[in-house]
Amino acid sequence: MTGPETAPGTVALRELPGWPRISLDYVEKAGRAAEFFNGDFRDPAAFERQAEAVRSRALRRDALAAVLSDQNRRFGCGPRTLARIEQLDGGKAGAIVTGQQVGLFSGPLYTIYKALTAVKLADSLSAAGRGAFVPIFWMASDDHDAAEVDHIGLLDRDNAPQRLRCPFPSPEDKFPLSERPVPEEIAETLQRLDEMTPDSEFKAGILALLREDYAPGRPFTEAFGRWMTRLFEASGLVLIDPSDPRLRELGKEVFRREIAGDSPSTRRALETSARLSEAGYEPAIHLHEGILNLFFIDGERRTIESSDDGLLVKETGRIFGRDEMAALAERQPALFSPNVLLRPLYQDALLPTVAYIGGPGEIAYFAQMKGIYESFDLPMPLLVPRFTATILESKIGRVLDKYGIRLPDLWRDAEGTIGRITEQQVPEAVRDGLARASGHLEEDLDELKAAIAAFEPTLGEAAGQAQGKIRQQLEFLDKKVRQAAKKKDEITQRQLRKAVDNLCPGGHLQERVFNIAPYLMKYGPAFLDRLAHSVVSGEFDHQVIAP
Repeated sequence: MTGPETAPGTVALRELPGWPRISLDYVEKAGRAAEFFNGDFRDPAAFERQAEAVRSRALRRDALAAVLSDQNRRFGCGPRTLARIEQLDGGKAGAIVTGQQVGLFSGPLYTIYKALTAVKLADSLSAAGRGAFVPIFWMASDDHDAAEVDHIGLLDRDNAPQRLRCPFPSPEDKFPLSERPVPEEIAETLQRLDEMTPDSEFKAGILALLREDYAPGRPFTEAFGRWMTRLFEASGLVLIDPSDPRLRELGKEVFRREIAGDSPSTRRALETSARLSEAGYEPAIHLHEGILNLFFIDGERRTIESSDDGLLVKETGRIFGRDEMAALAERQPALFSPNVLLRPLYQDALLPTVAYIGGPGEIAYFAQMKGIYESFDLPMPLLVPRFTATILESKIGRVLDKYGIRLPDLWRDAEGTIGRITEQQVPEAVRDGLARASGHLEEDLDELKAAIAAFEPTLGEAAGQAQGKIRQQLEFLDKKVRQAAKKKDEITQRQLRKAVDNLCPGGHLQERVFNIAPYLMKYGPAFLDRLAHSVVSGEFDHQVIAP
């Protein structure tokens, strides 16, 4: 294959769909992106500077370690995770942090890719003698959008993409995921997962583990934590559930300052948004003055709006004085929850974060946060792009090789690619003959029409009509030939459709749709080791992986 692949098994990031321009410029050191971030993630010295800044902070490491130990023991962690937590308690270890919503069965593949990147980077930095580094996965348990996490994507027994759901009761309610139990319908969901996926020697074992971890009635965040711990037990990944009231207590200063300062985060982000626009970038987060980047929790999460009368908790009618609410955040921080803009500040107020592993969207919204970190007197972490990959099974790889298809061809225009390949099934003699006939038609008929009109002017109109009918008949013949080619090669159509469904389901990158569980059922636990082996520190192109 030829084109923009940077090496066998990789595709350049610029060929991926859906990457915001500032994220791509940041990774490729282009444009003005660097000025919106805190250091170069490719520079080892930047990690050393950030680690030193983190070590100098006054953190309640003992209290943090106690919470992490409790949480991870509850999730069933192994000795390596507990040893990592002890390193945090020791006072010098830095954190390599990533995170994601607590999705069903771990959610999309990129959740796994984030965790793998954090583990690999922490191990690489530690092995290089740059100090101790601990991989931490932030479980976004405060999120309330149940519809985003109640399903997984997979290929069924017929290799057709499907969405498998386990709906929550009252999904429109704004209850944090930390307050939702695993629905009773999980048993039916697991049964459907069994029915939809091909049989294999590993399938029964993986299903049994999912049934154990996602037991009905168990807190949904705990189910997620148990499953992720099971997958990453050997690597020592540390999970953190930020909804724990003890962590709210440790991070409450972020809440108090956001309230008392009338949302300094919004002011600084709006300033940065203007600079981003001036530099030619689209701000990822669109903000509104007068809205705090905190939710008030009264069972559901409520937006807090600044008004002439004070701070209004929307949908409740409750109004607080600014000092009154700031004092409440000091006394009862569990009543507050950060939104997407303030969440990283809360995270990094709790953790000794050296670097954050983010996807393209996260990198883009971190570009608005440098000033916010400064206003809260916190060091902004280095932003490191997560591992990104497509799993290319052998049967699909053979289809790509057979027809000379590159992954970017499917990402950019799957339907057009299928159409072009199908049209190529027409014999060359027929295709060239039609092209020649079409090319000469107008010239020859124009000469004939002119000769007829000169011979008998009254026949000029009839000659023009005949020319149009001949043109239509040739176009009709061309259309019929194309249709015959499509019918003649139904196998080609099926093969190409299967490749598209496998590699870019619904027009999206595979990693954004499919879940890890069906791959584990098919290839066994060693599949995760294969993914981990593909994560190489310092390599940021899109990987193409054979399972």
